[in-house]
Amino acid sequence: MKNKGQTTVLFSLMISVLLLFTLTALEVGRIYMSRVKNAAVVHSARTSIMADYHQELFERYHLLFFDPTYGTGSVAVSEERIRNYIEESLNDGSGQLYQYDVEDIALMNETGILEDGMGQLKEQIREYEKTAGVVKTAEEVLQEAEADTENIKRAQWETEQNGQEIPNMNTGENISEDHTEKDNEVADPRETLKESLKFGILSFVLPDNVTVSRQINDYSKSPSKKYTAFVKEKEDISFSDFTYFKDILNKSTQHIEVSGIDQLAFADYVEEHFSNVVRPKEDSVVCCEVEYIIAGKNNDYDNVEAVVNDITWMRMPVNYAYLLTDNAKKSEALTVAAAICTATGTPEFMEIVKYLLLGCWAYGESLHEVRLILAGQKIPYVKNSETWYTDLKSLAANGTVGEVKKGMNYESFLLILLTKEGGKDIVYARMLDVMEKNLQVAMPSFRITDLIGSATIQGKITVNPMFVTGYGEDAYAYYFEESFSYTE
Repeated sequence: MKNKGQTTVLFSLMISVLLLFTLTALEVGRIYMSRVKNAAVVHSARTSIMADYHQELFERYHLLFFDPTYGTGSVAVSEERIRNYIEESLNDGSGQLYQYDVEDIALMNETGILEDGMGQLKEQIREYEKTAGVVKTAEEVLQEAEADTENIKRAQWETEQNGQEIPNMNTGENISEDHTEKDNEVADPRETLKESLKFGILSFVLPDNVTVSRQINDYSKSPSKKYTAFVKEKEDISFSDFTYFKDILNKSTQHIEVSGIDQLAFADYVEEHFSNVVRPKEDSVVCCEVEYIIAGKNNDYDNVEAVVNDITWMRMPVNYAYLLTDNAKKSEALTVAAAICTATGTPEFMEIVKYLLLGCWAYGESLHEVRLILAGQKIPYVKNSETWYTDLKSLAANGTVGEVKKGMNYESFLLILLTKEGGKDIVYARMLDVMEKNLQVAMPSFRITDLIGSATIQGKITVNPMFVTGYGEDAYAYYFEESFSYTE
């Protein structure tokens, strides 16, 4: 009887130990399974957030960025959404076995669209262009634009050599100042050019069917506001300063520095997604978007004027280089120069004035070319006698040239300017200005600077104890950090 009592106690102790062990094993397994589920749900939440990219931005501009504010200006909105998603996914009808509580959700280490030198933006544009396979377009245009560099260098050398033949030569500007009355007695093409452009370059080159708005656009709160723009000096179109003229030629032989694929990708991307004066888009707030990205003025008129001015000066050295290969045109320029210098009593400057007149003629030719490309036509990049438009004395087109099938249009020159500027952060910021204005039409509260390309989701999830207690708070807590990025 006594032994039976001891056996009962022993078996009771054994059963208790086994039960405790079983419950402990169940609790450990339960904690482990809750951690597995937590990890899966958190990863799913990360995927869900990435899939919640700004849809309108993607559809129009093929960029993947997330707006954590959802247009409200507060990151708390996305944090609450993450919390709700995780809670709903965890507490999905498991009953009393698993009761989860989501705590301390935070979005940390966000990389905004402007941060890191807009690295995420640049990388997405680069990857898009690689996929689209159109970077070669900008490369081809750039190669064509630089094909005449050697001819320009020869023209630069000839001009420099002849300028050195006359010692102690003052600029042509001094000639005109000292002999104003006599100079007016001779028809000077430089005066003709000045008269033609007295109302501005756009008044001369814009086709009759093309109008450009002067309406002011407010960029005071736009992304580009934080960047300092380079202010260009206004070019001298008097063609009276020989030193200045030689400097212009020297600058024109400098290659566009292309460091990697970014500049070419940027040029192609902008040309594809944004409007310009020749190819406007109905759904664009600003008509001349590409011109704004290049020039950064606050109205279309000033932006187109700045771009047209750049194209004209880009073309002048090319046309000038051709003129120096055409003996008939050089002889014509020398005849006019002789008349001017005879009238001013400065025959020793005849050769110098000849080159200044040839530069003026090349500039006048460039103006007519710009008028053609603004009308949607193409022009040959390198000129010859059959594709020359103007005469010297009037600088007016002296006839029509047949249709150019293989040449450069207005957008080709925009690609060159975009490539040239594509290494500067300010042009990317101006591009964001335009995106923001267009997307604000449907979403007035949208701010493109709220967008992020990567971040880390941090938080804590706790599960209820059930079979045993005493493991401590950390045993039932799951701390997580889940990072996401659109460029990895």
